[in-house]
Amino acid sequence: MKVLKLILGVLLSALVLAGIFAFAMIGKGGSAFEQTYSMEYDDAMVPSDSRSLQLGKFIAESHGCQGCHGKDFEGLIFADAPPFLAVGTNLTSGAGGIGSTYSDADWLRSIRHGVAPDGRGLMIMPSEVYYYLNDQEAGALVAYLKSLDPVDNELPSFELRPLGKLIMGVSDDMSTAPNHMRDATRIEAERGVTAEWGEYRSTVMCQVCHGGDMQGGQPPDPESMMAPDMRVVKSWGLDAFLEFFEDGTNPSGLVSSAQFMPWDKFSYLGEDELTAIYMYLETL
Repeated sequence: MKVLKLILGVLLSALVLAGIFAFAMIGKGGSAFEQTYSMEYDDAMVPSDSRSLQLGKFIAESHGCQGCHGKDFEGLIFADAPPFLAVGTNLTSGAGGIGSTYSDADWLRSIRHGVAPDGRGLMIMPSEVYYYLNDQEAGALVAYLKSLDPVDNELPSFELRPLGKLIMGVSDDMSTAPNHMRDATRIEAERGVTAEWGEYRSTVMCQVCHGGDMQGGQPPDPESMMAPDMRVVKSWGLDAFLEFFEDGTNPSGLVSSAQFMPWDKFSYLGEDELTAIYMYLETL
């Protein structure tokens, strides 16, 4: 009987301690989620000419903005899971949208650093990708987003639920901390079918999954398989590389899932941009 009481006492103590720990971590995660960051940001040159708007449209489509923000950038709920309710904001100037309230600096701060106008960190905003956009392309993207037709679509705010707060409290995998608080160091390259331009485009679009050296890495999505070493494409040849982005099939016949390798989004780049990326990969 004494042994049973001892075991029950130990189990009860463990449960109490686990509850205290969970409560503390939920509080820690909740505080981290509500944290604000001070980041002054100057307005950049945001053009309004038709050529820049076309470039901005190209950046928005090729970088997958519609995957989270909807076909017409009207916003959508793209995940309703135990940890969180993930909402892609309505980017237009319609009801429920941010387009009528954001300044140029607000757009750039949110896109490049994942920080909202009120200082909150924007969870799940992949600013680690957009951070490397050069000034011309970042400005063109903002110009295009400002030109969107208004769509009325009022959505709930992003909600971090207790399980999400617990995860955020015990792990660095979920964070709203802004990407790159310092000024960006970006590759300067002239647009063209060159290895230099291919390196720039790879930095903006490829390295987030394949690693800074393009030798493979873990994509931001923890459920995704490891991204492969991209040096292997040198053995494919340019034609096979270009054909891969038509249907996701590599020379060995393996078809890549567009969920993890968005070859369908890369098709927006066009032959010249993809050729430049291939030329860069040839230098590795």
